[in-house]
Amino acid sequence: MKSKGFSFDSPYLSTYYRAPMSVGTLPQYIDVQKWADRDAVIEQVYPLTGLPRLCLGALDNAGEVKVSLRIHRDAQGLFLMEGQMETVLSLRCQRCLEPVATDVDVEVKLWLLRDEGKAELLPEDADYLVLDEEGNLALADALEDELILALPLVPAHEDCEVYRAGIAADDEADVQKRENPFQVLASLKGRTEKE
Repeated sequence: MKSKGFSFDSPYLSTYYRAPMSVGTLPQYIDVQKWADRDAVIEQVYPLTGLPRLCLGALDNAGEVKVSLRIHRDAQGLFLMEGQMETVLSLRCQRCLEPVATDVDVEVKLWLLRDEGKAELLPEDADYLVLDEEGNLALADALEDELILALPLVPAHEDCEVYRAGIAADDEADVQKRENPFQVLASLKGRTEKE
């Protein structure tokens, strides 16, 4: 008889548990009640590569997002996620079409509701998300949505003229190096008028 060693095919094994979430990635789904009951805090830096929708409009996905959030219950016992996120994205300036480093800072304050009927208990201008049937939140998607909403409608350098002046000075130096064909014509015209 064979020994009952470890095997993925063994009928004697208990339920298989996945490996814990890898370091540096946002949890995809969380059980909000458990997190709120623990007064959970997320203080971490995540790579932008983990937020593909945010990077769609960016020139690259290099960089990180600093996340500082707390999930708890408010005074009414409702689930609340609040804190801030910040990152820097390389976007295309819509004036000069050159890359512009864009700071994206987001203040997060979202109520997490089991049903939409609870929204009437919130302040009029409050933002909220409705949890799925099991009380879970797609955390990574929710935070990515918040960052996308904070992107500028028209990314641009603060002072594009200064930026363009630097480029124009370089271009002007290049132009002066090349001979202007009309200068030759002007000198010929000048000679014929003298004669």
